Amino acid sequence: MYTRSIKRAHFELTNRCNASCPSCLRTGPNTKRQLSGHMVQAGWHDISLQDVKEIHSHLPDLERVQLCGNFGDPAAARDFVKIVHYFIDNNIKVEISTNGGLRTPKMWASMARKGVLALFAIDGDEDTNHIYRVGTRFNRIMENAKAFIDAGGIANWIYIPFAHNEHVIDKCAKLASDMGFSSFEVKKTYRVGNNNPGHGPEIKLPSKKYMNEVVHKNTESPIRCKVKETDEIYVAADGDISPCCWVGCQLWIKKYSPSTIEYDAALASYYIDFDHSFRTNSLTSIVNSYVQKGEIYELSWDYRKIPVCNKNCGNNKWLDRYLK
Repeated sequence: MYTRSIKRAHFELTNRCNASCPSCLRTGPNTKRQLSGHMVQAGWHDISLQDVKEIHSHLPDLERVQLCGNFGDPAAARDFVKIVHYFIDNNIKVEISTNGGLRTPKMWASMARKGVLALFAIDGDEDTNHIYRVGTRFNRIMENAKAFIDAGGIANWIYIPFAHNEHVIDKCAKLASDMGFSSFEVKKTYRVGNNNPGHGPEIKLPSKKYMNEVVHKNTESPIRCKVKETDEIYVAADGDISPCCWVGCQLWIKKYSPSTIEYDAALASYYIDFDHSFRTNSLTSIVNSYVQKGEIYELSWDYRKIPVCNKNCGNNKWLDRYLK
């Protein structure tokens, strides 16, 4: 799986978040907390600055990090500010994915350093963003984004279209340009439904041109593994290491919801049958274990044995996420 030194790392700094997005796997029917069962079972986890330093000590060629994850917003992590500044001080580029609703304008202005790219996930205007980004406040998001940009920060506006917000795409694109966003990117969507019935509306798909149809199909196309091409690892908020966030998500669900019969989760844990937590095993040992199993993974890709790989890396799907 890894043929060269690891140059990129994807960190989920926390599984905490201020939002309860209806289609997010973090969201569930558990009373007013709106948390899924695996989230309740897992409890709260954060990657600390000390954790980051420990991981970095095993990755001498690290050049770029992505702060995103499966369940949390990086700005909710206790050491978020310290971690971003640590990476920049060590000449490592940082990409932050956030809903923009946490922290203060002053803090976001302090993030505007060379080497930082902020991706603000804003799915509408003042009348529509909160429909999917449940629990966020549009005015605060705009204040934080403006402070970051005005301080010299490079920011992209990432927009997920739905039936309820596609009519304001052009309006938001103009607002992004007026505010100084570097780009306005419409992300093809596959998010539908509501994981928390009774708490917010059913989310409906947009027009066909905005849909990522290939993600819904388990195609027979060759798998082009993103990790194999980018030399990347994924660090979950609880310290588990996996090749990518998609596999990491399945491992998390299996770990904290052991009764799950979801096929991908069960299969992922079968292929990763070694200690893959940096808290109990060295990162070097974990990466070596993935390398040793590389041939098995590639054979499994040939026979379409790992559905999560088919879904995300078959037919070059990970390269086809945004509207051209």
